[in-house]
Amino acid sequence: MFLVFNFRKIIFCVAVVIISLSFIIGAVPTVTVTTLPLKEPAYIVVIDAGHGEPDGGAISKNGVKESELNLAIAQKLETSLKEEGYDVIMTRTDERNIADETMQDTIRKMKVSDINNRVKLVNGSGADVCVSIHMNKFASEKYYGWQTFYNKMSEYNKILAEEIQKGISENIDIENDRVPLAIQNVKLTDKSEIPTTIIECGFLSNSAELERLQTEEYREKLVGGIVNGINSYYEKMYGSITTQ
Repeated sequence: MFLVFNFRKIIFCVAVVIISLSFIIGAVPTVTVTTLPLKEPAYIVVIDAGHGEPDGGAISKNGVKESELNLAIAQKLETSLKEEGYDVIMTRTDERNIADETMQDTIRKMKVSDINNRVKLVNGSGADVCVSIHMNKFASEKYYGWQTFYNKMSEYNKILAEEIQKGISENIDIENDRVPLAIQNVKLTDKSEIPTTIIECGFLSNSAELERLQTEEYREKLVGGIVNGINSYYEKMYGSITTQ
């Protein structure tokens, strides 16, 4: 798997092996190593857990709130990305939204303030990418599956969405023919100044999928796929180097 953490050490070890072999066989082979350019202190990802009390987002028939699942998956994703060597910025770390306290008197004011603060946080973060965690819901119970969304004004948005969609699909053994979709008139993706994707992790209206989303095992697979997708995005953006 592509790793961000300690990639200098990995490259150094590879170089030592190659040099050692050159003394044995009399030539140094060409080795292609996929890596990222140097950056300190690390690559930075914003994780946005959508909604937040008193805005619970979508709610299942049995009362499971989207905001709670969003946060649980976002926190697991935070842990996994840090283990990979990324720096992580969370838009929220508890059940509350991030609207200004003075804007909590009406739902409309709260939602406007909340999304404005998320956009401000993303654009002032100095991060490389932003992933926003959400859940889907539909009138019919038959729909299921994860899907990524992006603003088509930037090719980077599309690539990030594609790699994460692919990463999840390769990590979860469930048929899902959904593809990344371009969206507009969504403030987070419209106003974000860095590559951003919204990940609808599943449908609360599908009872089987809802049950899966509440298990640690399934969340691990989902988060693993997102991490793989983020890694692949960086790899694709920065390409490979060839050492002689």
